[in-house]
Amino acid sequence: MHERHRPGRPLWVGGARILGGAALALALAGCAVAPVQDRPPISLPDRYSLLAARPEAPPAMAQWWRGLQDPVLNQLVAQGLTGSVSLAEARARLREAEALSRRAGNLTAGNATLSVDGGEGTDSATAGLSLLLDPFGGRRRAAEAAQARAQAARYGVQDARLALLSELTRAYVDLRFFQASLAEQRRDLASRRRTLTDVGTLLAQGSATQLDRIEAEALVAETRARIPDLEARIAQAGYRIATLLGTPAGALGIDLRATGRQPVPPALHTVGIPADLVRRRPDIAQAERLFAAAVSEVSAAEAARYPSLSLSGQIVTPLSGGGGTANGLTAGLVLPLFNQPGLAAGVDAAQARADQAYLQWRGSVLSAVEEVETALAAIAGSRQAVAGAARVVALNTEALDLSRQLLDGSGDITVLDLLDRERNLSQARSTLSQSRRDYALNAIGLYVALGLGVPETGPTPAGQAAP
Repeated sequence: MHERHRPGRPLWVGGARILGGAALALALAGCAVAPVQDRPPISLPDRYSLLAARPEAPPAMAQWWRGLQDPVLNQLVAQGLTGSVSLAEARARLREAEALSRRAGNLTAGNATLSVDGGEGTDSATAGLSLLLDPFGGRRRAAEAAQARAQAARYGVQDARLALLSELTRAYVDLRFFQASLAEQRRDLASRRRTLTDVGTLLAQGSATQLDRIEAEALVAETRARIPDLEARIAQAGYRIATLLGTPAGALGIDLRATGRQPVPPALHTVGIPADLVRRRPDIAQAERLFAAAVSEVSAAEAARYPSLSLSGQIVTPLSGGGGTANGLTAGLVLPLFNQPGLAAGVDAAQARADQAYLQWRGSVLSAVEEVETALAAIAGSRQAVAGAARVVALNTEALDLSRQLLDGSGDITVLDLLDRERNLSQARSTLSQSRRDYALNAIGLYVALGLGVPETGPTPAGQAAP
C-alpha cells in the first residue's frame, strides 16, 4: 500500500540548526524517504451483477475484431495501427517521457561537472570539478517519479490503441448499417413501384380509387426521399474511417462498398471478475503509475527541506616543465533556513496532487466496472432484440405476400391494406438493421470495457512482479 504522506508532518526536530560539518549531513542520509511501489488498495465485488462468479479470465481475444469475420475490417485495423495520428501522438509522448526519465536517472546519486580551461597564450591548464550530493534522496525520488510517468506513457500508448480500435470498429459498423439501410430502401422502392403499377391497373378496371393511387404514389416518393440522406451518411462514415487511419478523407484506397451483411459479433462466454480490470485496463494502469509518480514527488518535496551537500574544487597544472600542481577541494552545506514555510507549502501541494491522483485512479476503476456492467446489460438486451426483430420481419414478409395474393385474386382486402403491409415490413426491416447495429456496438463496448485488444502483459512498474 502507498504510504500516505500527511501534510505538515514535522521534518525538523528542535527547529532549524546550522550543522557543524559535512559528516553530520552525510549521517542524516538514513532519514531519506523510501520509495513506494505497491498498488493502492480498492474493494471490488467478486462478480458482475448479471453473471455468476467466474474467476477465470476471458479467452485470448487480443484481436477480437477478427471475430466479426470481415476481411475489409481486418485490413482497416491493420492500416490504422500503423497510420493512426492519435496513436503516433501517444508514441511521441512516450518518447518524451522516456527521455525525461533518462535525464532524471542521471541525477540520482549526484551531479558532477568537469570544466577544463587552458588554451593558447596560457602556461597552465585548470580543471574544475563540481559535485552535488543527494544524501536525502530528493533527486532519487524525482527520478522515480519520472520513471513512473514514463511507465504511464507506455500504458497511454496501449490506451490510445484501444481507443482507436473502438472508434474504428464503431465507424465501420455504422458504415455497414447505413449501407444495409440503403439496400433496404432500394428494395422497398422497387416493391412500392410495383404496388403503384398494380394500383394503376386496378384503377383502370374500376377496382381502385384515385385516393388509392395517390397513397401509393406518396409512398414511392417517401421511400425515394430517404435514399440521398443514406448515401450522404455512407460517404461521411467512409471519411471518418479514412481520418482514423491517418489518410485524407476521400483517398482511403480500400474498397468500402457494400458487402451485403452487417458485422455479427461472436459470443463472449466469460468476462472474468471486476478485479481483472485493474490488471488488464491500460487506463487504470496509467492512472496508477501517475499516482505512484505523485507519491514520489511528495517525497522529493519533503527531501528539499533538508540540507544539501556540494563538493567543488580545481586542479592547476603547468603546461611547461617548471612548477608543480596545485589543487584544492572544498565542501559546502546548503541550509534551507529561511524558506521553510515555502518548502512546507510545496509539500502540502504535492500531497494534494497525490490525493487527486489517487482519487483519479479510484474513479477510473469504478468507471471501468460500470462500463462492463452497462455493456453486459446492453448486449443482453440487444441480442434478444435481434432475435425478436428477425421474427417480426418474417411475419410481415408473409403478411405482405398473402395480401398481394388476396388483392390479385380479388379477395377481401383493399389497396390501403396492402400499403399498410408494405409500411409494416419496411419498418420491421429497419428495426432489424438497427438491432444488429446496436448488438455489434454493444459487443465492441464490452470488449473495450474489458481492456481486450492490447497485449496481455504491459510494462511492469518498478518494484512489482509481472502479472
